[in-house]
Amino acid sequence: MIKRSEKPEKIDSTWNSTATLPVIAIIISSSYIQNNLGLCEGIEEKLLFTTPTFVKEIDLNTAVVREIVKQNDEVFSMAYDYKEEYLYIPRRFQGDIVRFRYPNTQKVIFETIVAAQNPNGVAFDSVNKHLYYTEHDYDGTIMRCDSDGSNATTISSERYPYLLTLDIQNRLIFFGQADPNGQVCRLTLDGKDKLVFYRYSTNVYGIKVDLGNKLLYWMEYGPGRLQYSWYNGTGIETVVTYNSGHNNRNIDFNGDTIYFASSNRIMKTDKKGSFQLLFIQI
Repeated sequence: MIKRSEKPEKIDSTWNSTATLPVIAIIISSSYIQNNLGLCEGIEEKLLFTTPTFVKEIDLNTAVVREIVKQNDEVFSMAYDYKEEYLYIPRRFQGDIVRFRYPNTQKVIFETIVAAQNPNGVAFDSVNKHLYYTEHDYDGTIMRCDSDGSNATTISSERYPYLLTLDIQNRLIFFGQADPNGQVCRLTLDGKDKLVFYRYSTNVYGIKVDLGNKLLYWMEYGPGRLQYSWYNGTGIETVVTYNSGHNNRNIDFNGDTIYFASSNRIMKTDKKGSFQLLFIQI
């Protein structure tokens, strides 16, 4: 079992802005930097995030923030196809999932992939070129379609499914519920063998698989409680409880670092024990 401390050792402001828009979704993107000869000179790492108006990026090396596109909707998650270099975003109130090329030096053009009822969570399977997504409702669904939106199929009917994450190698879907008395669950990619391994969670608004260690992490919206467990639901531990008064959501990894959103901040914590809790205020 990996040991983790329950309290941060340090809080440090690393970047500040006067803007106060809430951060809704985050995702890490990495790409190689090439010179004129086509040789790799390093890795460019970006943290993409959404506000109620924009999709933006932060260069994790330089802290430079750039607007990618104006989307005028609440986007609660994003998914990236690393092979074809498409970013997928669900637009809840417009009732669709769109994609666009990223990175892209040209004008961003949305391509509508699929119409959906309250789409919230998205996750992409680059191996099989499948997009998985949730339709958030009391009688909600977990869906799958091809990368272009064709062949939409219902994987499972669930109560208030919110975000989801995939382990393609082991053919597993993990998801949480947007419910004050919700659950964290596991399914196979074809919707079978459901396992409920955490009950009475308080609105799971962030969930992510640590593929290397076979651990699942999730974030509870209200208390800001970041937890993890083994794939079978055993060994549940709390990494940190960040009591910021709601609006704690989304998780992504960059090596041994976990990023999550909390109100108008992006938080960063080490997932290996004594860690620092830093924030970027947007």
